[in-house]
Amino acid sequence: MKITILDRIAMGADTPFEVLNDFGEVVFFETTAPSQVLDHISDSDVIILNKVKITADVIEKAQKLKLICVFATGYDNVDLEAARKKGVAVCNVPGYSTDSVVLFTVATVLSLVSHLNEYNDFVRSGAYSASTSANKITPVFHEIKGKTWGIVGGGNIGRAVLRVAEAMGAKVIVSKRTPSPDLNCVSIEELCRESDIITLHCPLNDGTRELINREKISLMKSNVVLVNEARGAVLSERDVTDAVKEGKIGAFGCDVYSSEPFKEDHPYNEIKDRSNVILTPHAAWGAYEARERCVNIIAKNIASFIQGEKTNRVD
Repeated sequence: MKITILDRIAMGADTPFEVLNDFGEVVFFETTAPSQVLDHISDSDVIILNKVKITADVIEKAQKLKLICVFATGYDNVDLEAARKKGVAVCNVPGYSTDSVVLFTVATVLSLVSHLNEYNDFVRSGAYSASTSANKITPVFHEIKGKTWGIVGGGNIGRAVLRVAEAMGAKVIVSKRTPSPDLNCVSIEELCRESDIITLHCPLNDGTRELINREKISLMKSNVVLVNEARGAVLSERDVTDAVKEGKIGAFGCDVYSSEPFKEDHPYNEIKDRSNVILTPHAAWGAYEARERCVNIIAKNIASFIQGEKTNRVD
């Protein structure tokens, strides 16, 4: 069996893939351009990918291809209908990055709430050493305890963030498509009005595309801390940019973008240097432990496929 990894650079150079050697030959490509896909997988039985698009044309022409393993939970870059027609199995990896994304979510929120960037810059610049005071406590920061933390999305990540937020003493409210009796669920409008902190953890679909827009922002408190760890297009990037510039959002953090990496014409370039903005390069999912976990689950998916079983199949 030949296993081909198409975009190792997107999965991390230090990600341990040795567990896959038990299945046969493993071939790595650091990157794979659309024009290279067919050439790279021409004699592959199994392919593993993160961002590479596998189109109907690729699936039709890849004669030996039997299994597509997505190094991610989302699999919208694979033409599932074409895979079904051709009898090619498709597997994803659900839930592997929950703890990693929660880590980044909370770290981003706490950095913004505590103005950590500003305090660090004050010391780094030499201004602290040159000052006459042992302390600097401006800009003013507030405790999480007693604040309202709104979570959009009630899946594994949203629920894990909820537990951390409650452990810090926050009141947590949740907005999700289907309210759950075990969660304090409210409408998205109420969440926007009541929350001091809002974190986004919902999937991108027709119901959530640009869910956070100018209208929803107008309902929010002017000092709200807004953090997007879902998908870039869950909010209107233009509207959020304008709101930050106009002082209608207190602080903004984001790890995901509608186009990645975002280019020079992206609106976030207008706010990326502001002290109340933290933008990270779609890194939240990628703790070493999460990537190791992802590979191990992929190995189980392949073993299951070989044995004629279905594990994490999405086709």
